[in-house]
Amino acid sequence: MNTRADVQVIGAGPAGLTAAITLARAGVKVDVFEQAPDVGARFHGDFQGLENWSTDEDVLDFLAALGLETNFQCVPYTEGVFYDPSLEGFPIRTQRPWFYLITRGPHPGSLDQGLKQQALEAGAALHFRQRVERITGGPVIVATGPYAADAIARGLVFETDHPDACYGFLDDRIAPRGYAYLLVHRGRATLATCLFDDFPLARVYFERTLETVSRVVRMPVRNPRVFGGYVNFAVRDTWTRGNRVYFVGERAGFQDALWGFGLRYALWSGYLAARAILEQADYNAWCRQYLVPWLQTSLVNRLLYNQLGNHGYRWMLQHLSQSDVLQELRRQYQPSKFKQRLYRVARHRLFPTLREQACRETECTCLWCRHGKHVDHASLQQCVPPYLTAAF
Repeated sequence: MNTRADVQVIGAGPAGLTAAITLARAGVKVDVFEQAPDVGARFHGDFQGLENWSTDEDVLDFLAALGLETNFQCVPYTEGVFYDPSLEGFPIRTQRPWFYLITRGPHPGSLDQGLKQQALEAGAALHFRQRVERITGGPVIVATGPYAADAIARGLVFETDHPDACYGFLDDRIAPRGYAYLLVHRGRATLATCLFDDFPLARVYFERTLETVSRVVRMPVRNPRVFGGYVNFAVRDTWTRGNRVYFVGERAGFQDALWGFGLRYALWSGYLAARAILEQADYNAWCRQYLVPWLQTSLVNRLLYNQLGNHGYRWMLQHLSQSDVLQELRRQYQPSKFKQRLYRVARHRLFPTLREQACRETECTCLWCRHGKHVDHASLQQCVPPYLTAAF
């Protein structure tokens, strides 16, 4: 390979930075373009989870296999309490961490800043406040994040004196077909409701979440700050354009459709795109082999979860609290012939965006092109339905 070839990465999220780190360490000249003033700019110290249940391999070992250092806050959680719609609590305990708590945002210790530091140390050049409208040259890795909303979150970050804790709430009256959660760590907390339906009423559901959680958990709240976000998952038949443009992360539709724990997908797809460039390999083939089976399984899980309703949530929590949680979750996340058959149903019954008609024009140079048309958006937010802007 010609290591002097330039590679552009559009977007400095986890997928884009992972690609940049991998390429720069191999001696490739990498330029990362980010329209925000810094990495993680759309987050405010929100707590998120790096799931550790989908495979036997610990996610920290997975990161190491990708060549990523854990130079960011990464706190193991082995227990929590989940509440059914009647607010009966079900303790969850695991032998090994079932997720690692991380923070997102431009502050020190966040996942975003940790990956940024690794990219800079590897030799990648980061350019902020630069929005790329047209793709020039190549190869180009597009990591611009979600462009549609299949689930949305509205939440609150705040300071508190409450001890470290993890609480979950399953109730369609506060989070239709989704869940609400409260994570507390070292005096900071994130409370959010995640909706997979009825998006226009996000504000109403969040107010109900606040009321519901306050009935279970008493804690002081200081310096609250509201935040919002959305996730996107889509099924495509190609993740490249013209053999020079590579789509990664949520821009490629890679996300956990069940609960939105998609950081593994983001990091993995960024790494695979970089390795495909380095080895002149078939990125599409790697996506189909390493990512698509898991995405399809998560879509089936989403279809099944949608059928539960409030009565089903209680049954599920009872079952999980009496079983090996990690083993049960891992079983549900594993691709299988049964779920391959159900996937045909899931793809056509869930969301219109799953059948995304991505641009098929191999010579198209518009970064924000959709359905084969050149759409010159002044901001990615203009791609978001109006009711999402209002909800946040």
